[in-house]
Amino acid sequence: MHQYHQKFGKIFKMNLGTFKSVQIGDPTLLESIFRKESNYPRRLEIKPWKMYRDYRNEAYGLLTQEGQAWQTMRKAVQRNLMDPKEVAKLDLKMNEVMQDFVTRINNICHEKGCVDDLYFELNKWSYETICFILYNRRCGLLQEACGEDDLKFIKSVKEMMKYLGPLMVTSVNLHRKLNTPQWQKHTQAWDDIFTTAKRFIHERLENISKSQKGDILSKISEQGQLSKKELSAIFSELQIGGIETTANALMWAIFNLSQNYNAQEKLYEEIQNTLLPGDLPTSQSLKQMPYLRSCLKESMRLTPTVPFTSRTMEEDTNVGGFLLPQGTIVMINFHAITWNEDFYTDAKKFKPERWLQDKHTLNPFASTPFGIGRRMCVGRRLAELQLQLALCWQLLKSTLL
Repeated sequence: MHQYHQKFGKIFKMNLGTFKSVQIGDPTLLESIFRKESNYPRRLEIKPWKMYRDYRNEAYGLLTQEGQAWQTMRKAVQRNLMDPKEVAKLDLKMNEVMQDFVTRINNICHEKGCVDDLYFELNKWSYETICFILYNRRCGLLQEACGEDDLKFIKSVKEMMKYLGPLMVTSVNLHRKLNTPQWQKHTQAWDDIFTTAKRFIHERLENISKSQKGDILSKISEQGQLSKKELSAIFSELQIGGIETTANALMWAIFNLSQNYNAQEKLYEEIQNTLLPGDLPTSQSLKQMPYLRSCLKESMRLTPTVPFTSRTMEEDTNVGGFLLPQGTIVMINFHAITWNEDFYTDAKKFKPERWLQDKHTLNPFASTPFGIGRRMCVGRRLAELQLQLALCWQLLKSTLL
């Protein structure tokens, strides 16, 4: 998309199969859309996901629901997921999983410090962490004797994502009517995802005691605002986010630091100067590490975990001198903005210092890796804490090459 924007400009129309959209690659246009949003902003409709839920009579989750129903759902979960004080309490659980991850990596590393499939190991780490946080459940994915049942959810997510793209740009209604192989495999993957989420929810709710309510599910369930179907839809999406986006973000952060040794050394020094010998990083100690936060911001700017965010126009709207009719899908392409020299000096270089030295001059709409506004990623604070702790552990235990 970056190359298309270089050729066609900051806003253009694109038709890809049955998928029609307006592509945007400018932060001022993103800001103009944001300023006109209602209380219930609409994102890109993920039709294959909705079709599956209608087909199986499942509830919509935060990524598929719209309007007042979406807002009710969001309010029910966001205090436990977005409140900084609540999220900060989760550092002990994250560190417990991180200790197992470090042990796991040490056991499977080759002589030269290489791991055969680091991304899959990061998937397991992020899934283990999110399940511990959501359900107070350890799945054992970081143990040597990990079974296929434990890995099934991760593999099902990858299978579902494999067919999502093709189903988005063709008629998903036709796929369902013809029962195509793509629809069958997409459906089977979601069946497995929901089966796992429902099992985890059922087992946790059956075994809650008053002394064990530190997990997200227990807190949200106790409020009584959501049905079990809604919990299944929301928590399956949270588990998916925990696997894909967090693992992807950490992988790119590790890569970017490995390619920029001076930044890696500077970050290591900051961590060493902040923590006493033998101490583990905590949510409190992270507050004293501005360079760590800058490294993650810069990594997500240079190599965004998700390539775009989206909006569906709720009414006829003027954007950049063009009238976009109600219902128009707008795709905001991150690379087109974050790699643009108009918004970042040395845009394709990894320079964490820019977030410390130039933070007052940088356009806040030029880097929005977690989305923006009322539909910002509900797991943002969880992910940020998890990533910051993980980078501390990685730098303390190894050199990234």
